[in-house]
Amino acid sequence: MAKIKLKNYLEIMRPINCVMGGFTVFIGLLISHPEPDFLSFIQNSVNIFLIIAGFLIFFLVAGGTNAINDYFDYEIDKINRPNRPIPRGDITLKQSLQYYVFLNVIALILAIIIGFITVNGILIPLIVLFFQFIGYLYAWKAKASGLPGNIIVGVTSAVGFPFAALFINKIQEIPSLIWAIYIAASIFQTSREFVKGMQDVEGDKKFKIKTIANLHGYKTATIFMVTFSSIGAILFTLMIFFFGLNIFHIIFIIIADAIVVTLNILLISNPIDPKKQKISSLLIKIAGAILILAFLFGYFL
Repeated sequence: MAKIKLKNYLEIMRPINCVMGGFTVFIGLLISHPEPDFLSFIQNSVNIFLIIAGFLIFFLVAGGTNAINDYFDYEIDKINRPNRPIPRGDITLKQSLQYYVFLNVIALILAIIIGFITVNGILIPLIVLFFQFIGYLYAWKAKASGLPGNIIVGVTSAVGFPFAALFINKIQEIPSLIWAIYIAASIFQTSREFVKGMQDVEGDKKFKIKTIANLHGYKTATIFMVTFSSIGAILFTLMIFFFGLNIFHIIFIIIADAIVVTLNILLISNPIDPKKQKISSLLIKIAGAILILAFLFGYFL
């Protein structure tokens, strides 16, 4: 029984998404640290702590946001996502709220510790508090607003890059590559929200959620998805030329670009088809993971 309960608590966090987000922190540190190589960087035990704690902060805040999102989406998820832990009865509303508080308290404690041992002090926990607030606001109100909620997801899902850079640099000293990755990744991640809105039209109509798909139809939502995913992919591609990325960066970015073209063609061909919506959503997630891996392997190889 305990194992089943633990599985449910892990599931409500959406751990794969949380891990991907945690790697944005790791990559932000890789790009920002001043040491000549990674081995030199991790010879300092403080830096090892920064890697682990930074990863956990993003993992816990993202997981907590997903838990509170499911708390507020309980009635909608009965229609759109009946297999999630709360609507299927494996986690109660009270338990999901308690879990949200627990995860965020642990994340904030870690952020306070990082603030004590890095250059930006109080700014680190304040940023974490701000994004915890944004996560709650999104779940409570902003998600129902449609496009503003979509943008919030995109902006917050990629914030690990500049957040990690602040462990080492003052804000004005953050490398320009970090900001470029953050902007491109935010735009790219926003594109997936339009597809998710298409998948959730049935429940969203009942509860008057203002997604693009619900307000303007599948074709318009597809246009938004194609536009945002294409702009994101183009921005990543331009980094090859502006930042002199190596061959490993280039290979991964080209693979991601090919996936983006494929998923866009797939969804344009029949945006109403639930199967194509599901495949497109999955392909966006895969392309996003590949783009993260581009900067991970590009650093080490």
